[in-house]
Amino acid sequence: MKLRTAFIVLAAASVSLPALADVTLTLPSTAELILVNGKSAEGNDTLTLKDGMNQVAFRYEGGYRENGDYTLFSSNVMIIKFDGTNADYTLKLPNIKSEIEGSRFNKKPVITLLDENDKPAEFKQDKLIKNGIQFGRNFEAEIAAYNQTSKPAALAGAVAVTTLPAVVATTPTTNTAASVAPQQGENTAESMLNYWYSQADEATKARFKARISQ
Repeated sequence: MKLRTAFIVLAAASVSLPALADVTLTLPSTAELILVNGKSAEGNDTLTLKDGMNQVAFRYEGGYRENGDYTLFSSNVMIIKFDGTNADYTLKLPNIKSEIEGSRFNKKPVITLLDENDKPAEFKQDKLIKNGIQFGRNFEAEIAAYNQTSKPAALAGAVAVTTLPAVVATTPTTNTAASVAPQQGENTAESMLNYWYSQADEATKARFKARISQ
C-alpha cells in the first residue's frame, strides 16, 4: 500500500512540475557563427540558448558562380538580438548569386527570423563594423564595447571579460627587441606587424591598408 501511494505522489509531482524550457536557433549552412551572447563561437550547428534575450553574431559565408568563375563571399559581421521563452526559431538568409547581390547584402542585410509556426518573429539587427585592418580582430572585445552602447542589437549584461591589447608606442626606442616583444593577448607575428606599421610613413600605411582590405 505504501509503495502504491509513493508511485501516486511521484506521478502527481511529475505532472505539476513544468518542463525545463529553453530556446533553440536553427542556422542555415551559409551562417558562420562569430559570437553567442558575447562569447566566441564557430560553426553553424543548432544553438540551444537560455530563455529570455539572446544575441548572436555571425557572417554570411557562401559563394556564387559568375561569368564562369566561382567567387567566395564573406559578409560583414551581423548581429541579431531576440527575446524568446521555450521556443524554436529558424534563421533565414537570402541566396546570394552575384557580386552585386553580395555588395547589396553587406550594405543592407536581409535577415529573417521565423518561429516554430514559420511566422516572422521580432528581432533587432545591426552590424559589428571595424574600420581599417581586419585581421586579428578581437570580437569579444568589440562586442563588449558595442554592448555598452544604445545601438539596436546591444545586449546589456553580455559584456565579455576581455583584455584589450596594449597599443604599441609610436615613439622609436633604442631597444628594438623590447619594443616588439608580444604584449598580453598578442602573438609574435602580431607584435611585429604592429611595430613595423607604427614605424611606417603615412603613404606606406595607406598602401598597406588598401592591400589588406582587398
